[in-house]
Amino acid sequence: MAGPFQVVVARLTPDTPVCGVPLEPYVLARRADTSTVTGGDLPAEGATDARFSIKYRWYRSVVTKSGQVCWAHSDREATVQCILCLRSRVDIRKSYHCSPECMREHWHFHREFHRGGRGENGAGGGEPARAPTPAPHGGEAWLEVGCSPIYTPCFEDVGSFLKLECVAHDAAAPYHDLGKVVTTLTPRVRPEPTPPRRGMVPMPPSRPVLRRGGFTLLTYNLLAELYAAPEAFPHCPAWALAWPYRAPNLLRELLAHDADVLCLQEVQSDAFAGFWQPELARAGYAAIFKKKTAEMFSKNSYVTDGCATFFKKDRFALVKKYEVEFNKAALSLADSFPPEQKKLALSRLLKDNVALIAVLEALDLVCVANTHIHSNPELSDVKLWQVHTLLKGLEKIAASADIPMLLAGDFNTLPGSAAHALLVSGGVPHHHPELSNDPLGILRPAAKLQHGLPLASAYAALAVPGEADSAGLVRQRRRLDLATAEPRWTNLTGNFKGTLDYILYTSDSLVPVATLELMEESEVRGGGADGGLPSEFLSSDHLALAVTFQYAAVEGAK
Repeated sequence: MAGPFQVVVARLTPDTPVCGVPLEPYVLARRADTSTVTGGDLPAEGATDARFSIKYRWYRSVVTKSGQVCWAHSDREATVQCILCLRSRVDIRKSYHCSPECMREHWHFHREFHRGGRGENGAGGGEPARAPTPAPHGGEAWLEVGCSPIYTPCFEDVGSFLKLECVAHDAAAPYHDLGKVVTTLTPRVRPEPTPPRRGMVPMPPSRPVLRRGGFTLLTYNLLAELYAAPEAFPHCPAWALAWPYRAPNLLRELLAHDADVLCLQEVQSDAFAGFWQPELARAGYAAIFKKKTAEMFSKNSYVTDGCATFFKKDRFALVKKYEVEFNKAALSLADSFPPEQKKLALSRLLKDNVALIAVLEALDLVCVANTHIHSNPELSDVKLWQVHTLLKGLEKIAASADIPMLLAGDFNTLPGSAAHALLVSGGVPHHHPELSNDPLGILRPAAKLQHGLPLASAYAALAVPGEADSAGLVRQRRRLDLATAEPRWTNLTGNFKGTLDYILYTSDSLVPVATLELMEESEVRGGGADGGLPSEFLSSDHLALAVTFQYAAVEGAK
């Protein structure tokens, strides 16, 4: 009998499967009246008692003869094979690599393979008992691996093709399938990415420190899903830009660094509630979040991004939280303008940026400010005004309590800019060229652009050479810009390279003793001029920075 609908379309976007990243197909069905409905509005087979449903079947290709591909790079032909994998009876597909360099890069996987050999032909007892059916990829057959709408490729799938079959299903009919079976095939499943290993590089303290109470702070702009558009990052494969791929990759990177405090920017509001807060809570972090003041409509809901600060619950307790909305300061400032200028002032100053300040208690109190300053390079006056506004707020906190301070985030300002000078020097030279970009007159007189906090850039502390510097410290110092003493870059895309992110500290109370290893440009671009961030290994357009601090010792303290 004819059913009430038939499946006409089933596709995966992006179509490149990655180990651990769920695949959720877009399915379109046509009703008997020729109207259409998406698969999400129809029940899946077995999910309810409904008579009519959609039957989903996922299959993995199984190699049955020669014609091997690289396990790590499924689009490349294999040229070398790990003999130890053969001796350990590891799944033969995992023994192949496209080059000796590829095998060395993924050798940490092989150590796990060899310790837990999976039996003859890699069966390991976990495969379904049914026999594979022939597949149209020479030398391979299909093995059923799933029957739900969403399938998450597992370790066993890496290097294999996947196939999805969708068809309308009638539970009461003698022949359950209704109409044509719609099939979609994927490229070979890729292994989960392995972000570059970046260790902490110790550095000798510049002054005596306490032997207890040290902690590590990390800052990272995560690149919100809202802004990860393929046209903005044409160098990055579409599948590597997809949030289901990027989210677990970013999480792995953060957990690998194991910092005590995380200052994160471009944390999308729905991702904070649905992913970051619960995932990092499982790792022992508490969280506070401040979203921007304007929202955008995306995927049937209004979302925005903001700043999130996470801290380890077994190290810190939250004493007080302050939220900074630069728009509120802009509205207050605009009231001082004549009526005819107020609209222009608001148009220039209202940019929705925020900052989040947390007073944490551990060995002692410490104040952590996390911010994301406006990005438009033509509005240097707005950047400087936002930074100055934030610093004045921090000065008020400092006046009420003698407390160490940290200021971290994406400042969207280059070393040598007026905003950077204000941060690290306490003021802006009156002859700085950016002061001429002041159509509202908010930067005059230049003498007011100052603060009394003894702030210093943590990475700039690397620039001072010592007599017994380690090789790692010497290498780290080479990755600084000698003219500015800051990293050569923290943001690297197809058309931009520069430092926008900083970790600053009050130098009279805190001492940096280690910094997270910086990267060479060639490590990211891979030898090509068109590469950059994000990539399949690093899932943001920014580089994470981290610094380990100790409290400065005072006379008589230990």
